Amino acid sequence: MRQVLFTRATSLLRRPAVLLVVGLVALGGSALVFLPLFGLPGFELSLALSIAVGTLGGGVGVAAAAQERRVLRGEEPRLKDLPRPERPGHAAALALGTALLINGAVLIPPFLSSTLFALFSTECDPFELVGFYPLLTFPSAVLASTAGVLCGFWARKPGRGVLAYVGLVLLSGVHTAWPIVFGPQVYAFNHFLGHLPGPLYDEALAITPRVGWFRLETLLLAGLLALLTALCLDVREGRLSRPRLSLGAWVLLILLVGGVALLEGKAPSLGLRMTHEYLADHLGGVRDTQHFRLHYARGLDREAMERVVRDLEFRYQQLSTFLGGAPSERIQVYLYRNDEEKQALVGAGRTQFAKPWLSELHINDRPFPHTSLHHELAHVMAASAGSGPFRVTTRFGVWPLMGVIEGFAVAADDPIQGDLTLHEWAAGMRRQKLAPDMRKLMGTEGFYQSAPARAYTVAGSFLRYLADTYGSEKVRVLYAHADFQQAYGRSLDDLVTEWERYLDTLPLDEAAISRAFLRFRTGSLFTRTCAREVARIQKNAQDALATDPQEALELYRRAGQLQPEEPTYAMGQALALDQLDRTTEAAQILSTLATKVKEQPALLAEVVMDQADMALRLQNLDEARKYLEQVLSLAPSPELTRSAQIKLASLDSPSRLQTVERFFRVRQEEVRLLYLARALQIAPKDPYFNYLIGRRLHQAGEAQLAVEYLTQALTPGSETLSEAIRKEGLRLLVEASYLAGDCGAVRHEVGALPDFGPAFKVSALEWVARCDFEDAAFHGPLVPRQAFR
Repeated sequence: MRQVLFTRATSLLRRPAVLLVVGLVALGGSALVFLPLFGLPGFELSLALSIAVGTLGGGVGVAAAAQERRVLRGEEPRLKDLPRPERPGHAAALALGTALLINGAVLIPPFLSSTLFALFSTECDPFELVGFYPLLTFPSAVLASTAGVLCGFWARKPGRGVLAYVGLVLLSGVHTAWPIVFGPQVYAFNHFLGHLPGPLYDEALAITPRVGWFRLETLLLAGLLALLTALCLDVREGRLSRPRLSLGAWVLLILLVGGVALLEGKAPSLGLRMTHEYLADHLGGVRDTQHFRLHYARGLDREAMERVVRDLEFRYQQLSTFLGGAPSERIQVYLYRNDEEKQALVGAGRTQFAKPWLSELHINDRPFPHTSLHHELAHVMAASAGSGPFRVTTRFGVWPLMGVIEGFAVAADDPIQGDLTLHEWAAGMRRQKLAPDMRKLMGTEGFYQSAPARAYTVAGSFLRYLADTYGSEKVRVLYAHADFQQAYGRSLDDLVTEWERYLDTLPLDEAAISRAFLRFRTGSLFTRTCAREVARIQKNAQDALATDPQEALELYRRAGQLQPEEPTYAMGQALALDQLDRTTEAAQILSTLATKVKEQPALLAEVVMDQADMALRLQNLDEARKYLEQVLSLAPSPELTRSAQIKLASLDSPSRLQTVERFFRVRQEEVRLLYLARALQIAPKDPYFNYLIGRRLHQAGEAQLAVEYLTQALTPGSETLSEAIRKEGLRLLVEASYLAGDCGAVRHEVGALPDFGPAFKVSALEWVARCDFEDAAFHGPLVPRQAFR
């Protein structure tokens, strides 16, 4: 049998069309190793080869069927010495085996090329995601071969067989696209072309059970097509005719059809397909408001849900003002418990997303106010200004322009992060030479080639500048097709140049510029070495740090080997060593790292802070003081500044130092609060203890208690907080007052705030705006229920 198949395959390879397919898949797939992410047999190469063999492999099946027809008719001179098959099943099996032999063989060179390339040209583990290769490629090859053979025997001429096969692939595309376009999911399963797990931003991939169920269905479909071919083949003519069914054939047919039907019927629960009905039923909770229908995971806290409702309606009002209007239909919001639930149900774990054409958005449960809600809601509410079937920015109504789509949402959100405005972050990025070219970003290329944080920020800053300078109405006009000439009467190049000049005039201190490097230094997925492997290692290392620091140490070492330019992995090694009570070794790693990053102050500040913590562990107080003073001299992030100031203020007080050192070292929240509570029994007016416990209570949702401690921390006394800590304390006090339902205190505190800069002012005024909105829309703020009355 092997010799017969090999002879048939050799004969088939003499045909130019088949040889072309083999060359395209085998050689073209091997050449992919020189592209980013394709240099090892992982997910990207697997998907590319499954698409290639799924589209082109059907032609090999058609050619194999046409050759077998000629053999059956005695019209194939190259195979005239071989016996003719007398049974339909035998003839179908020979054609199918020939196609499978070729379609399977062409997958071997790319696999070997990528494996050897990874072994000899990179430090990557070539087998990190190797399981995707057989799961994605070989079932596609099997289905392509069986479908091609079926089409080849059905058609009188090979050309018509190829067209029939193309029709099957297109039909499968409709089946794949339907639940993505009209359902809630963002993952894709196609039996010919493979599997797309979701957005690129979820970098840590893993093979899940649903991939196995999907490929089981692929093989069942292939078996069904092979059975139909065998049952319908007329060995005299070499074409399909009416089926001839025996009892055994009926049993096999029922088993195959039943298996496919069972998997299709269980598709939502198996993760193969998702529907709105199943999703709503799975989440369980429903809440209708004036403009929204909120689907939430049953069991979430009632007060937290009320916060979400008010957050939704407040953002709706903000966006209505920015957009100059609002959609008439009710917006569907799906709120998930965590990343894992969202990943399992719709295919995007950490990535929040919206479907403007369906007026729906999908977000994870986050602390109030939700950091992504404003952005995703902007996508939905801008749908009326979009174009094409998906109601977003498109070129020719079809091709989405992601720079404008995402930039518009960021511009509408106009987020404040780390005490800097959107424009200040963009300006800092430009001065660090990290900003992507806006001219490419606004077009059909460039967005996905850039790191997401960079692309989103600069695109948002550009469109926000246009909205503030020329009015939001023109941005709405721009949103349809990104036609800058039509919207502004000027070219994109002119407008970008104007925006760049504006950013370059913004006053930024060296600390802000350095922080921009710290935030935006990481390149895109396509530019980082062994990106998928490192993403998985980093996640596992973080999970292992608390329970198995030795494992975390080995993982961080591996990540550091793969991406030696990234300092956080060396810092992770030091943290793991410290957890293992090998603090001296940890300090040595940090000392070496400090020398390496000395030209980047923001990075150096983080390393030196870890050095200070190590010195405190070793009771080297003078050395710790030196490190902490160095941290402050580097003008680090606000968070690092506050931590350094608190630790520095504790060095001259042994009792305070012991509490502060334990507070920053211990991970269990209850234990941290216990340390602070005991310290406050001895020093009830200590401003640092009051600030720290007020902050933790606020983060734990105990707003009214937080107000008491924060007020005490900010009360003038014998010892006052530094400006940086006082600024944060005032911010927390305003926020906690709002969460406690005391809008009078919010207005009072905001009215008395010192001038801490534009970013701080905008953030503070938003709490007043929330109070004003809730007075009008909900007859007052939400007052939390007390545990005891």
